[in-house]
Amino acid sequence: MTMPDSVSDAAGTTGTTGTAGVAGKPRDVNYDLLRVVAMCLVIGVHVINNYMPVKMTLAGSAETVRSVLFALFMVCNPLFIMVSGRFNLTCDAGRLGSTRSSGNLPGSGSDARTGGGAGQADPSSLAPYVRYYYKRFVSLIVPYLLYAGGMGFVAYLVIDHRSVGGAVSGTLFDLFSGYDDSVYWFVFMLAGFVLATPFLAAMMRAIGRSGAWLLIGLAAAVAAAEQICNLAGYPLTFLQSFPWRGLLVYYLLGFVLEYYPPSTRARRGLYALAPFALTWTVATPYLFAGQQMQVGRTVTVAFAMVVAAVFLFFRYDVHITSARVRKAIIWLAGYSYTIYLVHSPLSKVLIGPRMPVPTDGWSYAGISVLMFGATLLAALLFAVIADTVVLKPVQCLLRKVRL
Repeated sequence: MTMPDSVSDAAGTTGTTGTAGVAGKPRDVNYDLLRVVAMCLVIGVHVINNYMPVKMTLAGSAETVRSVLFALFMVCNPLFIMVSGRFNLTCDAGRLGSTRSSGNLPGSGSDARTGGGAGQADPSSLAPYVRYYYKRFVSLIVPYLLYAGGMGFVAYLVIDHRSVGGAVSGTLFDLFSGYDDSVYWFVFMLAGFVLATPFLAAMMRAIGRSGAWLLIGLAAAVAAAEQICNLAGYPLTFLQSFPWRGLLVYYLLGFVLEYYPPSTRARRGLYALAPFALTWTVATPYLFAGQQMQVGRTVTVAFAMVVAAVFLFFRYDVHITSARVRKAIIWLAGYSYTIYLVHSPLSKVLIGPRMPVPTDGWSYAGISVLMFGATLLAALLFAVIADTVVLKPVQCLLRKVRL
């Protein structure tokens, strides 16, 4: 999945120029690159696993390649969550309207000792929280309501031939009841993280480096215990309600890896281990009968290593020097959230039915590449037009509201 602009705004960037920052600091284009990578990976996941016109049953080397690509592409969800957590968790409850990430933890250092400086708000006031949640509503929920709601309403009218009332009823149900069976489950999950962010941010500042890594280690230990017991045939069902079990771990991990980054040697060691972790993730269903590849909304230590390796590689070890390439990445990242919201219905309704039927592994691969390119181009074209004509004017109007 990809990140709405507001999450990038929390880093102190503006628009898509790539020059705005905190106190004149240049924009970190690597996070825009991570947004683009996550956006492409989520389209790739859906193409090779969900939206082929005919569900082919691959075998042999073709299925092995597909399984490896599927596991690798599935880093899209936690990758986006890590980028979101890295920026959102820098907020300071005392200065929610003004604090921006500049590489230092809000509320730390001299700010923490002096009470936050001139911009410090009354800690007993609810106004900063209202402003924070309203900004996130405008950037995260408004696009979801416009695009998911609008496309769903049209689909009910045109495809299902419902009445206007029936289309409205179906659309409202889909918008607010689709966590488990909707392609927009991610919005529901991210909204929950955003609601908890002011309190999670205060916790992360309070526990510091040692506490943050201890918390991540605890989550890793829980994931390891759960995985071992599952493989042994004794599932620890009570862990399904454990609060640090799911993708929330990645939300915290994105923040931790930015402000308490591993050394170069540690990163390279992780890169060396990542292929083995990916191999283990893909091989688990074959080695242990009845087990599924754990790459979705749950966490395993092996897959977390793969995700962290991808995140750290694009964050620290990819250096973009071309000004044109940087502008192109920033421009494309600016439409990534809209592309995420609209690529699924476009792929299912407009593109998938027009794709030829694959006959073997090679044709499956070729059609997948063709479908990926068509979906990305169609979603980008829609995003450029719809954001310019609909979304940005609506958001601009809403942002003028004084709270």
